[in-house]
Amino acid sequence: MLPFVFQKAAEVISIIEKHQYEAYFVGGCVRDYIIDRPIHDVDIATSATPAEIQEIFPKVIPVGLEHGTVIVRHHQESFEVTTYRTDGTYTDHRRPDKVHFVRNIKEDLKRRDFTMNAIAMNAEGEIVDPFEGRKDISQKRIQTVGEAADRFEEDALRIIRALRFSSQLGFSIEEATKEAMGKYKALIDKLAVERLTVELEKLCAGIFYTKAVDYIFELELYHYLPIFKDVPLLLKQIEPVSSLAPVFAFVELKSSSITAADCVKVYKCSNQLKQQANILVDAYHRYKQCGIDAWFVYRLPEEQWDFFVYLVKQTDKEIINIQELRNIQKRLSISSKKELCLNGHDLMQWFPERTKGKWIKELLDEIEYQIVTSKLANEKSKIKDWIQWNQPDQD
Repeated sequence: MLPFVFQKAAEVISIIEKHQYEAYFVGGCVRDYIIDRPIHDVDIATSATPAEIQEIFPKVIPVGLEHGTVIVRHHQESFEVTTYRTDGTYTDHRRPDKVHFVRNIKEDLKRRDFTMNAIAMNAEGEIVDPFEGRKDISQKRIQTVGEAADRFEEDALRIIRALRFSSQLGFSIEEATKEAMGKYKALIDKLAVERLTVELEKLCAGIFYTKAVDYIFELELYHYLPIFKDVPLLLKQIEPVSSLAPVFAFVELKSSSITAADCVKVYKCSNQLKQQANILVDAYHRYKQCGIDAWFVYRLPEEQWDFFVYLVKQTDKEIINIQELRNIQKRLSISSKKELCLNGHDLMQWFPERTKGKWIKELLDEIEYQIVTSKLANEKSKIKDWIQWNQPDQD
C-alpha cells in the first residue's frame, strides 16, 4: 500500500481513470518515495485536458490554464492536476513560448529536467520510468533527460536546480550534464532573480551543501550568483541553514562593503526576511559588546535563537549553548511589552500638565528596560515611585 500522503490523491486519480483518462503521480513526490524521503507535495499528471477535468470534478480552480494546471478540490483538500504536455521553443531561456497538450505520459516525462524527476507512478504504485530514473537514483546520479545542452539552453534554472539537488540528496552530477552546466552557465544571467532566490535558499539548506559548493567552484558558477560573485569564498564558509536571513547576516559581518539589506534587495526577498537578517546582525553586535544577559534574551525573538547560535558559530567559531538562553528566559519578569502593568494612558494621568509626545514612548521604553533587567518591579506603585526620581524630559 502506498504511504498515507498518496492515498487521498489516489482517489482523484481513480476518478479520472473511471472517465477513461490516464492519471499518474509525477515529479518530486515519486522521486522522494523511491528515495524514502519525506513527501510534502503530491502532483498529478493526466491525459485529460483542463476542460475535461472541469467536467469530471464539481470544484476546480483554474490556476494555470495556459500550462494545463488546475487545482481539484476533493474532500476539502486541494490537488494540483496538470495535463500531459510538451513544451515549445524557449526563446528567453526561461519558459516555453507555448505548450502543447498531449495524451502520452512518456511525451510529458520527456520534457522534464532530470531523469530522477521523470518518473510516474499510478494509484497502485506501479512505476513508469522510460528514462531510467530509478537507476540514476540507485547510483545517486543527477542526469538530464535527453541532451543536457538542450535542457539547460531551454531553462538555465536547471543548472542551479542540479546544484540544489546535489546539496539536498548528496548525489553526484553526471559528467555530460556537468560539462553542459559549465558551457551554458552564462544563461543564468537571463533568469528572474526571484526564481534564483528560491533555489539558493533550498541549496543552502541541503545537508550535503559542501558537495554543491565544490561544483560551484569547479565550474566557476559563482560568477553568476549575485552578491557572492563579489565574495565567493564566503560560500565555502557557510554551513547548511534553513533560511537566507542568517546567510545574509553572515555576509554583512564578514564583508566590509555588503550589508544584509543589500543582499535582500538584490535577491528581492521579503521585508520580513530583511527584518530577520537585521535583527540577527544587531543581536550579534550586542552579544560581542555585552554578552548574553536578560535584555539580550528579551529582545531576541525565540524563533531567531537557532539562527543566532548558527551566526556566532559561522562568524567566530564560538559555540553558544541555547539552553543558556532558555534558562535566562525562564527568569524574565515579563516576556513582552504587553505585560507591562501600565501604558501611555497611565502616564498621561500621572502627568496631566503635559501634552502627548515622544516622551511617553521613551519613558515606557526605559521602564520596560528597568523591569526586564530586574532593577524595577512590574508594579504600578513601584513604577510611580521610580518615576518621581527619574522625571522624563520635556519634549
